[in-house]
Amino acid sequence: MDNGVTRRAFVIHMGTAAALLGGAVPVPAQIAPAPVPGKEKLIVRSPRPINLETPFGQLGADITPTELFFVRNNYDGPEIDPAQYALKVDGQVDNPLTLRLDDLKRMEQITQTLTFECAGNGRGFYSPKAPGVQWENGAVGTAVWKGVRLADILRLARPRPTASHVVPDGNDTPPTPQAPDFIRSHPIWKAMEPHTMVALEMNGRPVPHLHGGPARLIVPGWIGSASIKWLIQLTLADKEWDGPFMQRSYRSPRAEDPKHTYSLQSLECKSLIMSPLDGAKIAAGAQAIAGYAWAGEGSVTGVDISVDGGKTWAPAALVGPEMRYAWRRWEFPWPAAAGTHVIMARATDSLGRVQPGSKSRDPQGYRWNVIHAVRVDVA
Repeated sequence: MDNGVTRRAFVIHMGTAAALLGGAVPVPAQIAPAPVPGKEKLIVRSPRPINLETPFGQLGADITPTELFFVRNNYDGPEIDPAQYALKVDGQVDNPLTLRLDDLKRMEQITQTLTFECAGNGRGFYSPKAPGVQWENGAVGTAVWKGVRLADILRLARPRPTASHVVPDGNDTPPTPQAPDFIRSHPIWKAMEPHTMVALEMNGRPVPHLHGGPARLIVPGWIGSASIKWLIQLTLADKEWDGPFMQRSYRSPRAEDPKHTYSLQSLECKSLIMSPLDGAKIAAGAQAIAGYAWAGEGSVTGVDISVDGGKTWAPAALVGPEMRYAWRRWEFPWPAAAGTHVIMARATDSLGRVQPGSKSRDPQGYRWNVIHAVRVDVA
């Protein structure tokens, strides 16, 4: 891909492109979708392209097992033979290069625990409904990723001073020749940030095909679509990518001027209650309320809990060390009294963001981070 030109023939018609955005095929309620091998426990949100949600009750662990990790695809991608894999780096660089998988493995490796979340996680809770995959709370997960710093790869190519953006391209396949590549560019500062990486392993094994293997981009703290799967090309450019997945999709209205939108980057400040689950029946007496919180480019500074539907709040304890770009467990001891209770969790972060009690409709159903509430019966 040259600057401004995709690796496929440039035959994008904007009307066609706009119609394809968010074009997952929904699963009719009366049809039981076939399970995906290796992902049998996941909820099939769309069979083509494959979009799979983690059942919420399976999310209560620091590390999400690969077989339970959600899958988000805008397009499906053919499997790549690791022996044939190649990553091309070109554009505004002085040393264009191509790296094989073995080349990447010989470079310095880093290992990071990182939380991924789809920008549309929670879309199903908006009212009225927004178009797109109707995720509930399970399009999020945390895994251990191993691979190469993107900055180390880019330095080999020697970016020119004019290179202000990195344009990654994956090996996914649009449904028609007229459809656009799924491409989203990133500013050079984020590409050079030491946590941004090309991942070769997920939870101690080669990155599975469904998760973008044999090599995928990881842009930590940002919406999941930033982390391009099946990575085969990195182009250095002097401006933001102007394709539809950058200029029309993955955008939200500006708070100060809703008529204008901005391209989504950082994840929101958010917490979820993992225990007890909504509708649970629990015994009176000493109980523990627990969950996870994350904040994208921010750091979680606190989680407050209410057991009376938001009338009063008290701080939960943040558990374990803080890991940059990974969710953090929190716990709250509760002397549960008999009756029906509405438990709520509200996160705060280092950027001053507080999880809101309500949210105006987002036209594309992004950024849902309304205070999480569960109703439980205590006897």
